[in-house]
Amino acid sequence: MHLRGIGYAIIASFMFGLGAVLAKLVGSEIDAALVAFLDLAVGGLLLTLCLAITRTPILHQIRGLRRADWINVFLLACPGTSLPLLLIVGGFARTSALEGGFLLQLNGVAALIFALLLLGERIRLRQSLGILLLLLGSTLVVLKGTQGGNAGSDLVGDLMIVGGTIAIGFAYIPAKRLTSRIDTLSLTAIRLFVGAASILPVLVIEFLAGTHSFLWQPTLVTFWIALPVYILTNFCLGYLSQQEGLKLIRAWEVATITQTVPLFSTAFAILLLHDSMTPIQVIGGLVAIAGGVVVSLNNEAPAPAVFSEKEQLQEVPGKDR
Repeated sequence: MHLRGIGYAIIASFMFGLGAVLAKLVGSEIDAALVAFLDLAVGGLLLTLCLAITRTPILHQIRGLRRADWINVFLLACPGTSLPLLLIVGGFARTSALEGGFLLQLNGVAALIFALLLLGERIRLRQSLGILLLLLGSTLVVLKGTQGGNAGSDLVGDLMIVGGTIAIGFAYIPAKRLTSRIDTLSLTAIRLFVGAASILPVLVIEFLAGTHSFLWQPTLVTFWIALPVYILTNFCLGYLSQQEGLKLIRAWEVATITQTVPLFSTAFAILLLHDSMTPIQVIGGLVAIAGGVVVSLNNEAPAPAVFSEKEQLQEVPGKDR
């Protein structure tokens, strides 16, 4: 169970790492509010289709949600999904993919703090060492993107991404609380639809306020390839993997493993944006991988074996049966 949860968290990190580069490509050509709305609305429609194919009784699950559950759904969908999406897509349009990828790892730190404060989770000394290795390694991986004043970087864009990552870190809390209340596929579909509904007023106001500032310059590759892949990987597969991981392991463990997002975003930046990787970044990648292994180690003592009365009698030689 523990290894499966780690596997789901790694898959989510892979998807989000790809998403960092795709957000850079898409956000540079399409308005951030429109990108966010399309991501959530289309992603929700795709998951609804999956619910119909699998015949999942989503209406029955919705009726079973209590008031506290709906509050958590709102927190997950709005301040935990739609708001950070707006900030991150808008931020990537102003900064570089590598620097943005580095800043994205802060969501793991924020989630760890929120999990310790709001969920009462605890970490062990060995896991703390692993977290430090992850942070150090990820910093080295993206060191090139933050050195020397990158011409494509912008302080406002960086601050937007930082704000978005903190909001993503908070999203782990309501997501963890809802794991036992509703299945992953249904929850993710509801999350996307509620998030899209919260962005729609922003999109309408922005469009009516002044179409001259509304960015719409997508190339065919961006509109027909980059945007659909971004929706499928991040808002379907990525969210599903993350939510499934939260069902199997602690929130801080998922958050810590997703600090490897800069590793994947850097790799995709090299492949898709034709960036180069230095020896320092290679060393950083190895350090981060080592940190992920340390964090993944399960230090919990195994539960003591419980024997039945018959087994206890068999253990005592000469005992009357």
